[in-house]
Amino acid sequence: MYTNKQKFLLIAIVALLSSLASEAQTTVKKDTVNRRRQTFVLHLGGGVSSYIAAVKIKPNELDGSINRSSVAATARLMWYPNHRLRFGIETGFTNFYSYKVKNGNATGKLSLYAIPILFVWSMPIVRRVDLFAGFGTYILNTHLKYSGEVNSKAVALGSNIAVSYTYPFTKRMGLAAEAKWMNAFETKDAALSFQVQMIWKFIQL
Repeated sequence: MYTNKQKFLLIAIVALLSSLASEAQTTVKKDTVNRRRQTFVLHLGGGVSSYIAAVKIKPNELDGSINRSSVAATARLMWYPNHRLRFGIETGFTNFYSYKVKNGNATGKLSLYAIPILFVWSMPIVRRVDLFAGFGTYILNTHLKYSGEVNSKAVALGSNIAVSYTYPFTKRMGLAAEAKWMNAFETKDAALSFQVQMIWKFIQL
């Protein structure tokens, strides 16, 4: 069952997406080429991620500092229809955190990484700047290396919010700088990432 905080967040996300959809249906692009063509756009890239939530561990289990920074990657497929609101799916990878553990004289390492699978909506805010909002699940993988290796998986509801600026090289290719907040709110895991992505409009109908 969801807590009141999780229910409130779900309602807020639905309200935001409904508001975007309403505005998108009443605001049509002025560019006649974009109105004639529907486009499929691929976003591929990566960068750095920083875990910003609290790590719940016992003090006597920690052997050294917690590593909250890691690489992050994103793969996103978007459909640009004949209005401002766009739709797509997103996945990727980020290592939320890792730390060394100890038990007496024995030491090991624990790491938590996530693979998001999200439905994504996006909308241009101003020229070359886009807002993204996603909702779906995070596949959380815990890897413990201590007297052997143990892997465990969990699935948690989550969301993300991102803002990107795209510099076009050609009519079909561009380079984007993106800041993204990733939030597996069911397990209270969250991270901020800053990425560089290649944008490719590979199909135009």
